[in-house]
Amino acid sequence: MACSFAASTPVQARVARSNSALARSEDDARLVVTRSANFGTFQFLNLFVDGVHVANLGVGQSYDAVLPPGQHVLSVSTAPQIYRRTPPTQRRVNLEPGETYAYTAFWKNSYRAYLEMNGSSKRVITPSNPG
Repeated sequence: MACSFAASTPVQARVARSNSALARSEDDARLVVTRSANFGTFQFLNLFVDGVHVANLGVGQSYDAVLPPGQHVLSVSTAPQIYRRTPPTQRRVNLEPGETYAYTAFWKNSYRAYLEMNGSSKRVITPSNPG
């Protein structure tokens, strides 16, 4: 079964090897996603924003994007998926104008990743099919 997604607003982004800021207006929000230090050498983090694949993050890489404020869906999956094919974990987030939202990817279990907001112990990505 094939799935297709369309983003209503283009996502301006870049995959960065260091923490460098993007130019943005006061009306934009900023999204930064990094991998935890122990995420895995040969494991990649696939990041989707509003259903659009925006990054495949390897060791030492991060994602830094300027997004329009409002509701967005962040989804993550890993590659390769050694144990079994699992759908990306996802969650809606509400980005406010002028704010920066920084998340770190961690392992939920041996085959599923999640995002945690930096400076918080609250997980912001939950399984798309809990149970």
